[in-house]
Amino acid sequence: MAAEEILDAAILQLRAKSLETFGIIKDLSKQDAHEGHADKVANAALRLAQLEGGLITLQQYQSVLLEYAKTPIVEEEPPEEVPPEDHVITPEQSPTLRRSLEK
Repeated sequence: MAAEEILDAAILQLRAKSLETFGIIKDLSKQDAHEGHADKVANAALRLAQLEGGLITLQQYQSVLLEYAKTPIVEEEPPEEVPPEDHVITPEQSPTLRRSLEK
């Protein structure tokens, strides 16, 4: 699937979920108040805000993402492992080594 189709599908999915959530809020606003009713409305409003934020963001960056999708993927070669240098610890460098050699 092409990048444009994927982004369009994601935008349509966010739009559909936003409309569904808005419909839920409309239905909740018609109902008589009961315990937890305000929580349901508030949770649906938060979900709607999150969906709309995602929708707006994706629409804003769609052209940038499509341009980025056109750039070829360049795989980097892993860096060559450099063998560790032999490092000799002398008694002058290590008091522990010096004490163990004095025994």
